[in-house]
Amino acid sequence: MANKPTGLIKEKAIGAMLGAACGDALGWPNERVGKSRSKKLPHSRTPEFIQWFRRAGGRFYPHEELIEAGQYSDDTQLILCLSRSLQRGLNWRKYWTEVELPFWTLYECGGGGATKRAADSWIDGKAPWSEGRTPKDIKKYFDAGGNGVAMRVLPHAIYFWSAANFQDVAQHIMLDGTSTHGHPRALVGALTYGYALWRALQRDERLEYGGIVNDLLNNLQNWSVIPDLSDKCPEWQQAANKHFPNYQKIWEETIQEIKSYLFVCKNELDKGALTIDDDVLHALRCFDRKVSGAGTVAAAAAIYLASRYAPNPIQGVIKAAFSIGTDTDTIASMTGALLGAINGIDWLSSLGTTVQDSAYITKIAEQLLSDVHDIPENQISQIRRTTLREWSERLIRLEHGSRVTLPDGRKGVVYFGSDQIGKSGRYKVFHRKVVCDDGQSLFFKKISRGEYGQERLSNGDVAQTKSRIMNFGTKLPVESIEKSTLFYQNIFGLSVKKKSQGIISFHQGLVLAPKNYCAEYLNNLGVRSLLYIEVVDIEKIYAQVKKQSNLDILTPIGPWGNTSRLFFRCTDPDGNIVEVFACER
Repeated sequence: MANKPTGLIKEKAIGAMLGAACGDALGWPNERVGKSRSKKLPHSRTPEFIQWFRRAGGRFYPHEELIEAGQYSDDTQLILCLSRSLQRGLNWRKYWTEVELPFWTLYECGGGGATKRAADSWIDGKAPWSEGRTPKDIKKYFDAGGNGVAMRVLPHAIYFWSAANFQDVAQHIMLDGTSTHGHPRALVGALTYGYALWRALQRDERLEYGGIVNDLLNNLQNWSVIPDLSDKCPEWQQAANKHFPNYQKIWEETIQEIKSYLFVCKNELDKGALTIDDDVLHALRCFDRKVSGAGTVAAAAAIYLASRYAPNPIQGVIKAAFSIGTDTDTIASMTGALLGAINGIDWLSSLGTTVQDSAYITKIAEQLLSDVHDIPENQISQIRRTTLREWSERLIRLEHGSRVTLPDGRKGVVYFGSDQIGKSGRYKVFHRKVVCDDGQSLFFKKISRGEYGQERLSNGDVAQTKSRIMNFGTKLPVESIEKSTLFYQNIFGLSVKKKSQGIISFHQGLVLAPKNYCAEYLNNLGVRSLLYIEVVDIEKIYAQVKKQSNLDILTPIGPWGNTSRLFFRCTDPDGNIVEVFACER
C-alpha cells in the first residue's frame, strides 16, 4: 500500500476487530431469544461476558454445548478466516474458497444456512452457482440475501484503508460476497456497511452526529454501483443473468430499499435525544423475522446504532447485543466494528482483553495493515471432504495435550471438553478444543452413532446435566495482583477471563487474590502453593523465566524422572512453586 499505517489507524483497526468480537460474544447468548425467554436470561444488560449453554443437535441428536465466557461465534470466525485469506495477496479468493471455508465447516459455531451450503459446495470443488449444482441448490444460492456477507467485510476495509477510492474495496467485497450469497440484499448490505467502515477508518477528524448516514447518502454513487466482475469472475455474472431476467433491476430496487432505511436513520437521528431506539429498529424491520436477517437490515441497524452512540460506544454495543428479538450477535458485532473504527481501542476496557483470542485478533489486525507478500499458488492445497472426515475422526482419538496439524496447515494442542452421551444411549458427542500455535482457539465436536448405553450408566449423568457442570481451579493469594497477572499472562500465555473486587480469574482456571484474602483463617502462616502447568514450547518459556531477576530457577530444565519429557521448576513473583512440563506428544 502507498501509505504506511500510523498509530491512529492501528488503534482504529485493532479497535474495529476487537469491537466486532466483543459485540459478537455479548450478543450471541441472546440470538433469536424470544421476549418470553428474555426475562429468564442469567445476566443483566451490562458489558460482561457470561458462560452459557447452547442447544444443538436438532431433533435427532439433542445436546447442550457449553459456551465459555467471551467465546465468539461464526461472525468473528469468518472475519478471521477472511483475514488470513487476504494475507495471500492475489491468491486470496482461491485460498478463501478452497481452504478457509471448507475447514470452517468443522468448527463453525452458529453459521448461517447460506454460508454453510456454499462452503459445502466449495468442498466438492464446485462454485455454488455452477451448472454442476442442482437447480434447487442454485435457486437457494441466488435467493440468499442474508447478512452473512456484511458481517465479515471488515478485513477488506482494513486491508484497503489507504485506497484513494472505494472501487477496489467494492470489487473485493463483491468477489467475497458472491462466494456464498447471490441476492442483491446480501451484496448491497455488505457494500453499504463496507463503505461506512472504510470511511470511518480513514477519518481522523471528529465525527459529526449522524455523519456516517449523511456520508452514505451524499456519496451514493461511490458504493451503490454493481462492481464489475467480468474479468475476475465472468462465470458468476453469466449465471446471475441466467437466473434473474434482469439482475440490474433487482439491484436498483435493493438500492432504493437501503436508501429508505438510511433516510429512516437520518430522520430519527435528527430528533436527537427524542429518538427511541426500539422504534427505529422496528422501522428498520429488525424485529420482523421474515427479513430481520437480511444484509440490508443488519447494515442499516449497525450504521444507525454506531451513529447514535459514537460518543458512548459501549452503550451502542450493549443496545445491539440486548435488543431481544433481533439478530443480536451479528448486529452487535457489526456495530462494535464500526464503533471501533471510529473510536479505536480504549472504550472496550476489559472486554477487549478478555474476549476469546484477543491477542490473536490484535495480531491479525496489525497483519492486515502490513505489506502483504503473495504466497505461490502451489502452496495452496485444496481441502476436500475426505480430508475433513479423516481428520475429524483422527482428532477424537488423540490424547489430551497431543500436538496436531490442522487441515489448513496450522499446528496446535488438543484439549478435551465434556463428552456427552444422548439419553437414548445411541449417540455420543465428542468435544475437543484446539489451541493453535498462532493464538486462535477452535472448538470441534463430532457426533458418533453407536451403542453407548452401558457407558452412560457407568459414567452417570454428570456430563448430561448442566447443573452438575462446575468450574474449578486454584485460588492463589499474591502480593501484587498486577505483577502476578503479567507473569502468568506474558510468560505462560494465560488469558484473563474476569476482573472483579481485586480478584483476577483466568480462562485456564487459575484465580489470583490479594495477599490478605485468606489471612484471617490461615493466620498469616505464609502458606505457599505448588502449581502445575503444561506448555507447548518449554525451552522458550524457560529462557523467558531465566531473564526475570525476581524469579528463581529451583530445578533446571531436564528430563522428568526416567522419561524423556522435559520439565523445570521456578518461583512466581510471590515465591509460589511452579512446575512446568512439556506437553506430552
